[in-house]
Amino acid sequence: MVNTVLSIDDDKVTQVLNGIHLTDYKFCNKIIEAYNGIEAISFFKKLENGEISMDSFPEIIFLDLNMPMMDGWAFFEAFKRDFAHFEEKTKIFVLSSSINPTDKERAENEKSIVAFLNKPLDEENLKEVSNLLGI
Repeated sequence: MVNTVLSIDDDKVTQVLNGIHLTDYKFCNKIIEAYNGIEAISFFKKLENGEISMDSFPEIIFLDLNMPMMDGWAFFEAFKRDFAHFEEKTKIFVLSSSINPTDKERAENEKSIVAFLNKPLDEENLKEVSNLLGI
């Protein structure tokens, strides 16, 4: 079981459904939600400066791509640039409804992204994540 998952998605219904699936399948102990990349970057800044305990560090990030303010790719680039020291400790899974083949190709070519998963998060996706991470 994973301790903490960070779900980055602007859609509240998606966040609720992600939470239900993560809880029902006993995938993690804690779920943290961010509704865009800016909120997610703020979360990591708070972790880094001690405002949030490292006990809440997310081992897994589920990252939507299409969000307002700061989309998934902008978050990803900022995360790599500003929090490179966290890259080894967290596994990023793109969780998107994007049908753009460029998004999937880019995700597959980024060493810090484990996999591109199609929304919605469900039992099949969680089994794939577990298998890819050996948990």
